[in-house]
Amino acid sequence: MAFQRLDRCANDFLTSLDLLNFERDNCVYSTTEGENYRLLKFFDSDEDGRLSYNDFIQILLPCEDQCLRQIALGRHSCRVARYENLPMDIERGISGILEREIELIRRLDTLKREMETRYDFSPYAAFKTIDRCTEGALTSSNLTLFLRGQGYYPTEREVLSIIRRMDTSSAAQVSYSDFTDFLRGHGSADIYSSTAASPAKRCKSAEKTSPKKGNSLRDSLAKARSSSAIRTSPKKACCSTCERKEGPCEKPVVRPCSPCRPVVCRERCSPCRPLCRYYPCDFPSCSYICRPCGPSLCSS
Repeated sequence: MAFQRLDRCANDFLTSLDLLNFERDNCVYSTTEGENYRLLKFFDSDEDGRLSYNDFIQILLPCEDQCLRQIALGRHSCRVARYENLPMDIERGISGILEREIELIRRLDTLKREMETRYDFSPYAAFKTIDRCTEGALTSSNLTLFLRGQGYYPTEREVLSIIRRMDTSSAAQVSYSDFTDFLRGHGSADIYSSTAASPAKRCKSAEKTSPKKGNSLRDSLAKARSSSAIRTSPKKACCSTCERKEGPCEKPVVRPCSPCRPVVCRERCSPCRPLCRYYPCDFPSCSYICRPCGPSLCSS
């Protein structure tokens, strides 16, 4: 009956505008449509941007008292027409639940932003701090031990309520992905994605990609420097004839071989490096001149 009361258009689903209209009918003006949409997205199980009947009962019915849930679901219900309302106390109670849910979202956002701005915070470290027994998930036992270590002694129902608040798989335990989704504040940067790989896999992917980017950047800078050097460096004349004519040299350029071994240089020049045509020989005992090197051996 409560679901039919909010679903005025009989669409079999609720939107953020339906929640807002219901709150306005009960004189609740402190909420906005955006906040109602965030509340809707939190309880939306299939992520289609709408609240089904099963999602709606997760808002209204207690999560730790299964007996009371069954009693409420088994009560007799009547058809609620489009312009009919529920009893005043029931309507005020439903609007009060929606208003307090939105207030909780606001308070959580403030706390999450303060925690994300700390330099020493990371979601993985927070998860491992609670999961001291390395169970791979947050259960009622390790969560109770963590809260008691912080000076808070919750009851079993309160611990179960915390787990059900963060658990999206109905497994009575909180996985790392659910934990990171819960810690992410509204509008914060997606620096840790729960649907992505684990932190170890992210580190491996970063190791694969970051050096590649650095090499490409280094190569591009080297190319730019070499091209600018080619454009700006003046050409040196190879002889006095070139300096007078200011044109290409007409005779073959004869340069000392670089660097040659004295024993080899006296008989035949060994295959020289490409720079041998530009630099003199490093050995003073080498008195022979060789022609510019090519693919074959150059004679002395």
